[in-house]
Amino acid sequence: MKKSVPLSDLHAGPIQHRALPVGFIDRVKALKARLGDVDSVPLEKAIDNFKRDAYPEHELEIWERIANTFQLFLSHNPTDDPEIRKDIYKVLVCASMGMEDWSNIKHLSTEQINHLVLNYRGL
Repeated sequence: MKKSVPLSDLHAGPIQHRALPVGFIDRVKALKARLGDVDSVPLEKAIDNFKRDAYPEHELEIWERIANTFQLFLSHNPTDDPEIRKDIYKVLVCASMGMEDWSNIKHLSTEQINHLVLNYRGL
């Protein structure tokens, strides 16, 4: 059973990893560069979040897949429109969590959404 929790009730878990593997931060910087304007989380906060994750390598791989799919989609569908770019990002983040409710996506067609989801899933 799913339960909604107000954002104000959420808090960061404890640091799980004082240090991250060699090259990890460079990979985080690279994915943040690929996501550009759609990812507003500061680099230091992103690194802190990875340190709190039980499996930071796995989590980073998910984010790298999001960033790579984002860039691939834009290479075939170039746009500078921030609303479209944000919707592309939202679809990919939601797809990474297994969500399939696209009712809040206003600037992409159903075909584009399906294309993004299939590409993210590697299908």
